[in-house]
Amino acid sequence: MGILEVQPGGWVWVKRDFALPANVISSANGILTLKIDGDEEVKVNSNDLTTENYSIMHPSCLQGHQDMASLSDLHEGSLLYNLKVRYFANEIYTYIGSILVAVNPYKPISGLYSNENLEKYSKQFIGEDKPHIYAIANEAFRNIWKSGESQCVLISGESGAGKTESTKMILDFLSAMGAKNNNGEKSLVSSRILSSSPILEAFGNAKTVYNHNSSRFGKFIQLFFAEDGNIVGGNISHYLLEKNRTVGQNPSERNYHIFYQLLLGITEPLKSKLCLDDPKHFRYVSAAGAVRDPNCEDDINMPNNDALLWVDDKNDFKEVMTSFEVMGLSNQVVEEILTILAGILHLGNVTFHMDGGAQISDRDAVERAAQFLSVNTEQLIESLTHNKREMRGEVFLSPLNEEQALASRDSITMAVYSHLFDWIIQRINSRIKSPKTPFSSIGVLDIFGFENFAVNRFEQFNINFANEKLQQFFNKHIFSLEQLEYNQEGIPWSDIDWTDNAGCIDLVERKMGVFSVIDEESRFPKGTDKSMLEKLHNANAKNPFYIKPKITGPDFGIRHYAGDVIYNTVGFLEKNRGSFRDDLITLLKDSKSDFMYDLFEGVKLSTERGGRGKPKAATVASSFKESLSSLMTTLSSSNPFFIRCVKPNARKQANDFQNQLMINQLRYSGMMQTVVIRRSGYPVRRLYSDFCSRYQPLLASIYTKNAKDKVSLYLTKNASEKEWQAGKTKVFMKETLENTLEQQRVRILGSAAIMIQKHWRGAIARMRYRKRLQDIIKVQSVVRAHLYRKFYLQTKSAALVVQKYVRGHIARQVVAEMWAEKCARLEAELEAQRQALEERRAEMERLRKEAQEQEAEQLRKELEEEERARKKEEEEKKRIEEERMKEAMKRMEELEKKRREEEAKRQEEERIRLEEERLEREREEKRAEDERAAAILAAEAAEAEQMGLADDEVALDEAEQEMFRHLQDLDSHLGQEDGEHEQEIDEWWDMEPEDEDVYANMTGQEGFDTISEAGDTAEIDVESSLPVHAGYLKVREASMVSRWKQKYCILQGDSMLIFNAKQDYLKSGWLRKKGGGKGTLSRRNWLPRFFILQNTTLSYFEFEGGEVKGQINLRQAIKILENPLDKNKNNYIGLVTPERTYEIIAEDENEHRSWLRILKEVHNTPDELLHTMKEEMNPRNAVASIDLIELESCNRVEDKAENHVFCVITNDRLHYFAAEDSDEMFRWIDLLSPQEINVKQNALHSGYMTLVKSKIVRRKVFVSLTEKGLEMSKRRDGPIEGKISLHSLCVVTNPEEVGGEFCFYIHVRKRSYYFAVKTMAEANQWADDISEVITSKEQFQTRTERLIVELRNLQSDEIDSVYKSNAILRYTKAAIQTPILALPYGPCSAKNPTPLQEQAVSIYKSFLNYEGATSPVEFIETQLGHLFDSPLLIDELYCQLIKQTSWVRDVDNPQNLRYWMFLLCVLITHTPSRKILRYLKFHIQRNTSKYSGTEMYKFAVYAEGLLTSGVKQREYVPSREELKKLLFLKDMPASISCYGGWNCKIAVTPTLTARVAVARLLSGMGLNPRHNKYALFEKLDNTYKVIEDRTLISDVLAKFERKSPGEGWCIFFKLFGIVEFNIAKCDPLELVFLYEFVCDQIRRGLFPDDKVSLTELAGLRCQYLYGDYTPDKNYTVSDIYKVTLPEVKYPVSSRKNTGTLRGLGTLGKGTIRKLKDLYTDTEKEDELLMQEEIEKAKNTINDYWKTKSGLSKGAAQQELLKVTTRWLAFGYGIFDVLIIDNRFVTKIVCHKN
Repeated sequence: MGILEVQPGGWVWVKRDFALPANVISSANGILTLKIDGDEEVKVNSNDLTTENYSIMHPSCLQGHQDMASLSDLHEGSLLYNLKVRYFANEIYTYIGSILVAVNPYKPISGLYSNENLEKYSKQFIGEDKPHIYAIANEAFRNIWKSGESQCVLISGESGAGKTESTKMILDFLSAMGAKNNNGEKSLVSSRILSSSPILEAFGNAKTVYNHNSSRFGKFIQLFFAEDGNIVGGNISHYLLEKNRTVGQNPSERNYHIFYQLLLGITEPLKSKLCLDDPKHFRYVSAAGAVRDPNCEDDINMPNNDALLWVDDKNDFKEVMTSFEVMGLSNQVVEEILTILAGILHLGNVTFHMDGGAQISDRDAVERAAQFLSVNTEQLIESLTHNKREMRGEVFLSPLNEEQALASRDSITMAVYSHLFDWIIQRINSRIKSPKTPFSSIGVLDIFGFENFAVNRFEQFNINFANEKLQQFFNKHIFSLEQLEYNQEGIPWSDIDWTDNAGCIDLVERKMGVFSVIDEESRFPKGTDKSMLEKLHNANAKNPFYIKPKITGPDFGIRHYAGDVIYNTVGFLEKNRGSFRDDLITLLKDSKSDFMYDLFEGVKLSTERGGRGKPKAATVASSFKESLSSLMTTLSSSNPFFIRCVKPNARKQANDFQNQLMINQLRYSGMMQTVVIRRSGYPVRRLYSDFCSRYQPLLASIYTKNAKDKVSLYLTKNASEKEWQAGKTKVFMKETLENTLEQQRVRILGSAAIMIQKHWRGAIARMRYRKRLQDIIKVQSVVRAHLYRKFYLQTKSAALVVQKYVRGHIARQVVAEMWAEKCARLEAELEAQRQALEERRAEMERLRKEAQEQEAEQLRKELEEEERARKKEEEEKKRIEEERMKEAMKRMEELEKKRREEEAKRQEEERIRLEEERLEREREEKRAEDERAAAILAAEAAEAEQMGLADDEVALDEAEQEMFRHLQDLDSHLGQEDGEHEQEIDEWWDMEPEDEDVYANMTGQEGFDTISEAGDTAEIDVESSLPVHAGYLKVREASMVSRWKQKYCILQGDSMLIFNAKQDYLKSGWLRKKGGGKGTLSRRNWLPRFFILQNTTLSYFEFEGGEVKGQINLRQAIKILENPLDKNKNNYIGLVTPERTYEIIAEDENEHRSWLRILKEVHNTPDELLHTMKEEMNPRNAVASIDLIELESCNRVEDKAENHVFCVITNDRLHYFAAEDSDEMFRWIDLLSPQEINVKQNALHSGYMTLVKSKIVRRKVFVSLTEKGLEMSKRRDGPIEGKISLHSLCVVTNPEEVGGEFCFYIHVRKRSYYFAVKTMAEANQWADDISEVITSKEQFQTRTERLIVELRNLQSDEIDSVYKSNAILRYTKAAIQTPILALPYGPCSAKNPTPLQEQAVSIYKSFLNYEGATSPVEFIETQLGHLFDSPLLIDELYCQLIKQTSWVRDVDNPQNLRYWMFLLCVLITHTPSRKILRYLKFHIQRNTSKYSGTEMYKFAVYAEGLLTSGVKQREYVPSREELKKLLFLKDMPASISCYGGWNCKIAVTPTLTARVAVARLLSGMGLNPRHNKYALFEKLDNTYKVIEDRTLISDVLAKFERKSPGEGWCIFFKLFGIVEFNIAKCDPLELVFLYEFVCDQIRRGLFPDDKVSLTELAGLRCQYLYGDYTPDKNYTVSDIYKVTLPEVKYPVSSRKNTGTLRGLGTLGKGTIRKLKDLYTDTEKEDELLMQEEIEKAKNTINDYWKTKSGLSKGAAQQELLKVTTRWLAFGYGIFDVLIIDNRFVTKIVCHKN
């Protein structure tokens, strides 16, 4: 231990907890005066200045070093002092190698982030200039191309250290670098990334005690770069938003900035619209006290605002709005966001009080909250004050206490805000996403800093754990990996001690660690915070990083790397569960706002989450842990840069440096160890090959092949030994050496580039010179050529002139000589020709006469021969006809005996038919020859006429007439033959229709076992309707003589369908046709015929593949009948043609409906649209089918007659098939062979069920329900032989009892399955489990549904292109073949058994009739009523109507307007689903903006108004009057009846409710609704039924139009209940209502008073109605008073089980009269007694009436009301009571209206 020698003015380090700098001020008498750290003076004896407590300071430490790795004195004090010196010099950035330390200055520093600085650092390497955050960003940017891997920047530090600002600076720099590579302009993506910062800060940052702009969530921002350096996209990941801050803050803290910005920066009109006011009026933002904005003078006196000096909420709000605009959010979306925020603020003002449960204290606040959250007010109140639970199909409401109600309110707030925040992040990501795969990326991590408050809760635990993980990542990269690599590469190195936080992370993450225990208790239903804490203490008490408090309480602690933190466990489990009641989710999902629905669309109810066989919902802790793990994986795959942010003081003040706070931050962040390892280590490492590749220009002078030797030689020569070390595979360098090498490389490459540019420019110049020289020479050659050519042409022209004249002279002489010779020769030739012509004429005349004589003779011979042939042919035909008749009769006799002989007769008939066809062809050929002969004769006759041969003309006419007579005889003979043949076949078919064997033979279905019913040929696995395999096979028939016939086979799903041939027609099948022959029996009987509809021709055959028996042209049909002429015939179809009426009967109702639909469509469809109606391979037309679930095996067999034969073995028979070749045979065998797959053991439910196919066909199968669908097998351990895939499952029906079994349907996409079990419990269990699996699957979407979703996010021009390229979205005349939406298979209800798909297609096809209908009202009524029976078709109909009103050329054409009328009618009747509602709004808004001023525009605006006012689901089809008015966009008038025969007219809109109607009536009458309660009633005769407030008036009118047409009903307006009564304050009209209300109560016997008082009141009523009493005034007692039988006559024991409360004593006396039975033993006695009582009552009333003579009408009214109001319970309602036993009723429940 030595003594230091130091002189005055010198500097020493004073060693305390950490070393502090001290200046020696003076020295006297061995006493030194030291000034420590600039403010503390101490005197020290020179002998005490030892090395143990002091050390000499190196002079270089007095100036701040830019890189702390270069400090001469290296200890904690030197690091602290270096940062302090630089801090007060406004140098806030300091390097530790490539690690940047940033000290928060808490003040702006001029020029630090200027554009000049940004430009300067973009051109420099790290270390070339002062430390700056731009240098780190630039190094990360350059490393993208230098290392070829992604980069990341990790910014860490305590809350308030400046992480968020550092993130913004890095983003600014990278954005500027991207703009530099984009011609200096920032891309739209780059601008949006920068604009996201104000939005994220507003919604995710808040003031805390440590930081005025603290990030209350973590974010990882990734920027994606292209190869040219331009930013092409980005992504923002966020972590753990502090949701509970929205509902409460610690003292002196604020809520999220956006709330204050909204309240202080919003425009006045919008502020008034949202009912916003000063912040201090909203509890959510003013409870903690810190709300002040410097521009808001009203709040200047509020406490705890010293940290808000930088907050300018008004300007920040403008910046947020600008950022929204840059982000591409529309004004409507922004307003919806602000509306939700306003709703949250108003919801925070909702308070409660206890009154039998929590009750709302301020209804105005809850109404405003409901208005801005777009939810129903009453539903919101119910959700806030009650807990709704559903158990076994019943709903239970339990009231909440005040604390629970507040928790419900806050739960809604937190859920809405967190989902809004998630939506904003998602929308930002969608705006900045990269359209293509990026080249590389840079990530910037800004995550919440380490926090240690007075009370630390679940949020602080997660935040601090995230910081632990980041610290571990830092330690791993700076210490662990670096030291490990030194040891592996053989670099001399002494290990550095550093603080490892792996033990702390293991405490949290390991099994039975903190996370594990929290999650375990969260999933345990009875888990509490207390039980969780006990488990934590038991499992971790001995862990050195775990702190168990000595005092028992709800706390535990963890020793973090930054210090010990004590956590309060209250609320841990509740926050970790993230529980949100189902009724609250339903409330928010039912919001009328589409935006609000979008926020919660993906949130599932608890009944939809989890379940048997499915994973439980993730907790908050586990989700955060997984996202943090994913973040660590991303960071590990990138090259990291570290920025350590520190704060100089806790007061957030400038120029204040607290040593202790700073040293703590430096210690727990491992700064000292970082400096040591950076100082002595080599942070830059490169493989030798990479070094040679990167720095090849520097190594050009070193000639050696070995990369290591080359690198070592170069560095030995050009660098000091301290700057690098050679490892085994890498070279290790200091960062300064790498920067030097980079600078040298840039310099050499720059010189080389200049040299290349020089030579390139010279070469370009020489090329340009040579090209110009060649161009000049070319121009010269062209000019010279032009001059020479001009001279040549002039010379040539002169020579031609001379030649012309010489040649002309010579030619004229030659021509004169030749002309003379030619004239002589022509004269001689003409003379010779004249002589030859005379000779030829004579010869021709002779030949003509001879030819005519020969032709006439030949014609006579041919006619004689033809006559003989005709007679012979007739004889032959008669012989053939007789033989055929004999064969037909013989065939009929043998048909019932042997099927083999019947087949032989059929072959004989086939041969005869072929022979007839041959004969007919010969006759046609002969006929054609006769026609040709006739043509020849006609031509010769014409020639003979010209030549004057009259006798030949006569012969010709006779021959022609004979020929036509022959043709007519032939035609008549053929027609008679056809008629006889039809009559013969008709009589042959005249047999019993019930003979199924004969019928099977005639249909050609012999030899096949029709295993499945006609409608049961679809597949079990309905994943696709396309056939798996198809082709022609030869099938062996099961007859006496085995024969092979070619059939068309299709393997589709679980069925093999067999057809006679490929179908290429619209429809085919067997029907019964009423005969059409000439015989009586044939015309009377119904004969089976095979019908084929092809194009517009309906042909019918004797059997499939046989001869056409007749054809019907549907185009010529006059009418298609549905009602039979014979009422006993069902499934009738009549085709009326000009010639006759064809009568047809279908097999069943479904077949009848199918044929009737297709026939009508073909009859009405234009020819150009017929091609859209083709029906391929209808399973109903299959002659047979094989159910593969019954298939046992499929094997190859040998057959002598055919090759390539294979056999299919089913439960009860064999099927033989023959393929064309062996490949095809083996293909069929492979597909038909059953797969040996064992039934899965992890089934959710399994057991035996009965698969019912018909009343006869039933099969017991073992069914297993798995997460992938239903699997079927014959036995429990057998192979899977049938499967219904998960995505094919659609709906399972409720079980019902049928014949002692409990059955249910499973509807899949293309068919339905009917299962039966023995007990109802088992059936319910199956139905519930299958429904749960169906609910959990991803919903199937058609292509149209996907297009509907895409349309909302497209621009206008893109939308037009989508409509243009997708016909399914726009108007078309062609019918659709499949529904637009994904509908389940099967009927919707028992009323309509038609499958939904067929119904949907049928609705669309009915539009063709609707377009041309005379009156659309009837059609609309039918369709609207159909939707009540098939509610699953509502969305489908909306989509069809939207399709037919989209992309119409002429929007005002009548057809389009009719579709809009139909759309309005559907809109007021049926409410679509949320998804289709949004599509409808989009469609209407698009049309209103695009076609303004048109007639269609009026309908679209009306529809938009209906949507805005909120249409409701109707209970009845609208009345005809309403529909008629709606078609003209008019309101329906209605009459409301009142007392005294008054009627009030009111306009009924489609959305008018009873509540609004009452308000209108009260307003029109001037009545005050606060005094008494008024309501509308349905009045039918003397019965009144109150109409509920939410009921639509139009629904009431529609109900009575259908249920009570023409009866005496009306809507009546009267008093419903008395709330406040004071005769003096009532106006006359209100008094009338009150008076009539009381009189009505008296008349109905509901006024509680004794009989005497009631008769007196009746007397006053008579005085009011009739004036003074006179004997001639007659009235009915029952109109003013209810007469009852005397009570004393009948004892209580004789009462029946029902009675009426007739009287109630005065409440003040506390007595209640007993209830007496009002019925007598006999009707006669009752009648007599009643008459007696009526007379008594009338006399009593008249006596009292007489005493009121002279009393005016008004006075009588006043007196009656005064009497009634004296009763203490006036205004209470009395109701009939059901007596369930003979005991006296001791309690009466009265209800105040």
